[in-house]
Amino acid sequence: MSEKFPYGYDLNAYIDKAFEQMKEDFPWATRDMIAKHTYLGIVKVGDEYQYVSYHYQHDGKLKPYPEDIDCDKFIRRLASGHEWELEAANPVKESINVPSSTRCSHDWFLEIYRIQKHELGGYSAYVQAGNRSAGGSRTFFIPASYFKLSWEEFLDKYMELVPPGPFYVDKEDLENAEGVKEFLGF
Repeated sequence: MSEKFPYGYDLNAYIDKAFEQMKEDFPWATRDMIAKHTYLGIVKVGDEYQYVSYHYQHDGKLKPYPEDIDCDKFIRRLASGHEWELEAANPVKESINVPSSTRCSHDWFLEIYRIQKHELGGYSAYVQAGNRSAGGSRTFFIPASYFKLSWEEFLDKYMELVPPGPFYVDKEDLENAEGVKEFLGF
């Protein structure tokens, strides 16, 4: 083992470490959410092992590309980017809409902004915006660690997670939305 590869060269050891980190904020998550859909690995390139990311080629085959990263960053990358798996594995059981005054960015309007409680645990924010011919939505899972904070600290962290600029719901909207504080358990 080397300093660059403290857990050896088996990807599963790094997936386990990433899953430990993921469980802190998403206690209901499963290891499969990381293991099934990762395009990262550890392979021997020349005479030494490298962290790699895999990319599809025009022929449909995956090709490894060396990454100039350390172990900690590799583990963080393994743990990140699993929003769609989190969303698919943990259906919404209850939600509350967050009203805001009608505002737009150019010709896009905020259509839906709601806080959601999930069946396996956890909360998320669902945001949908669009115009007459296009639109989009996004779900932001709220890390469990945020709920250990005071309401004011929670709001500050939440505003970093779901910035008010592009979605036009700010801290004041959340503070004034009837029932949101209680819905979130504060």
